Amino acid sequence: MAGVEIRTILGLRSTNFNFTIDGDNIKFSVIGYGHGVGMSQTGADALAKQGKNYEEIIKHFYVGVEITDI
Repeated sequence: MAGVEIRTILGLRSTNFNFTIDGDNIKFSVIGYGHGVGMSQTGADALAKQGKNYEEIIKHFYVGVEITDI
């Protein structure tokens, strides 16, 4: 699996992660949150392929925004 797939499936904040296995447990250590400036094109594409609409995708990357008609 690609890092992007794992990130999307597990809801991780970044593809920059490590993991360790300890018995029956897997621990993920995630470093960063992309570049921290905006929307990840790869992440948005993965969410769209999961069936998310534009509003769900925007709100995933920009927490607390409100989308209205102007």
